[in-house]
Parts: sequence; structure tokens; C-alpha cells
Amino acid sequence: MYHDDTTGRTPLWPCLEAEAICHEGHPAPSPGCRCGIYGAVAGTLDSLPGYLCDTAYEHDPWVYAEIACYGRVFVDMRGVRTQYARLVRIALPDSGWRGETARAEVSRILRERYGVPVGGAEGVPEWLAKNARLGGPPPDDESLNLDLARLDLSCRGNRN
Repeated sequence: MYHDDTTGRTPLWPCLEAEAICHEGHPAPSPGCRCGIYGAVAGTLDSLPGYLCDTAYEHDPWVYAEIACYGRVFVDMRGVRTQYARLVRIALPDSGWRGETARAEVSRILRERYGVPVGGAEGVPEWLAKNARLGGPPPDDESLNLDLARLDLSCRGNRN
């Protein structure tokens, strides 16, 4: 999700690499603010459905993107908030399209715009699909199960 409070619209993801900017005037991400580029990592709770269901975007079709996070990065129960993100690949869900032609056209446009692979729901990790929350904050009885030593395994070619 990319949000721009200054326009009141949902802009396209700006380019292959994006920088989070907070309109409150402080560096993003920042403690005590919701600014930053959001992502989920194994061991955290998927934050995106909760945020989408709390916004005007909840009826838009889902598109998942694998991103490389860098710069200032905050990790908490709901996932990560990062200063910079680079698109690695995009996964389009199977439902929500007006036929296979529409999905194929969106796939082509995304590949051309960002120059990254675009696939289907098979590209979405199982832990992410199972962690979908309907909205709101994580329950109080949830705990963080994050192995920081394993965060970069996919960068080294090991996807386990």
C-alpha cells in the first residue's frame, strides 16, 4: 500500500525503489507515527489487512510485492516499517479480476513499469497467506516470534 495524504488519492507505487516520506516533517519511519513503507516478515503478524480494512483502500484488488528493505528499519509484532524499499517481484491474487484478460493485462503493465517478475498467488509465502487479519491491532495474547538471524536467508539463496 502506498499512501499520499497530500492528494487524497491512491498513487501508483512511485518507481522500482521508493523512499518513505512523512508529511509530518520528520524522517520516516519514526516512533509514534504510522509513517514508513510497510512489509511483513516470517515471525511477525501480517499487518496489511488490518491497515487496508481501516482505510479507503479495502475494496481495491490485492497485489503482493516482495521488497528489499534498507535504510532505517523498525521491526515489531505487525511487521516492518522501512525508510527505503526496492521491488523484487510482484504476485497477483487469483481472484478480484474481471476475467483472465484483465489479470494478464495488469501483469503486463506491472512488468513493463517496474521491470520485475510478476506471477500469481503461488508466489505468496504460505505463512503470509495464513496470517491474514481482518482488521485492527493484533490480539494482546500474540507474541513476536522473529528469528533475526534468519531474515536475510533468501538473499543467500536459501528459502527455508
